Amino acid sequence: MNKVLHAAFRTAKRVRTETGIANNAVSVSFAAVELAKKIFSELRGKTVLLIGAGEMSELAARHLVNNGTGRVLIANRTFERAERVAAELHGVPVRMEKLEEALGEADIIISSTGASGYVLKEAMISHALKRRRNRLLFIIDIAVPRDVEPAVGAIDNVFLYNVDDLQGIVDGNIKGRMAEALKAEEIISEEVVNFFDWYQTLEVVPTIVSLKNKMEKIMKTEIENTSWIKRLSPEEQKNVEVLASSILNKVLHEPISNLKDESRENGAVTMIAVIRKLFRLDESES
Repeated sequence: MNKVLHAAFRTAKRVRTETGIANNAVSVSFAAVELAKKIFSELRGKTVLLIGAGEMSELAARHLVNNGTGRVLIANRTFERAERVAAELHGVPVRMEKLEEALGEADIIISSTGASGYVLKEAMISHALKRRRNRLLFIIDIAVPRDVEPAVGAIDNVFLYNVDDLQGIVDGNIKGRMAEALKAEEIISEEVVNFFDWYQTLEVVPTIVSLKNKMEKIMKTEIENTSWIKRLSPEEQKNVEVLASSILNKVLHEPISNLKDESRENGAVTMIAVIRKLFRLDESES
């Protein structure tokens, strides 16, 4: 099980680093964050204004906060709701009658009210931009019907996206992830084969260990019982042991490799029995 877990973690790491499966947003709220990053390049210190404290807009605001934005202002028709959401986001509640004042402070606006008409109009945004000295303004309109007058999108330094725009981005990203998923499946298949190659050699491991232990024991016994080796200096004795060990490893390399190959391809029950009998491994372990 330890080997299985390590193989699973290694496979997951390969999938994340060798494919783009984790890239690009696949939810509207995450798409809003990615767009904000592209527009501003750096979200740190940016002020977010939430107009209407609906579930989707609140989620988008949370993602923005988690990605390093600064203050969050929450304006809602019901001020008590604005206060509750502000407490959760460590933000500042804003009364709707103070909305135009808040527009001048915001870098990112997320609007999602249930209003029947436009909440943000061209004149309001133009006035807010003057107060902002024409710094970039990113507006996300995820209300249905729309909260933001379409003409706002034509104002210089204003980037306006609605829920359909974001959904289009998400749909494109999902297609991209599906293509990356095929690469991920190839990696998983490769790792599964590697794991089962290892797993199928487990039956030969005890025999390999027994064989190596017996050969090493014979080698050490012969070295210890050879009188002329005892007359060598400690450094020379060490060199003899290293040489003997190297020869032993080379002699055992091919038999052990063949044993593992046989186990992977056909099962090695017969070969294991022959080796254990040939080298009397069961006797040496008893």
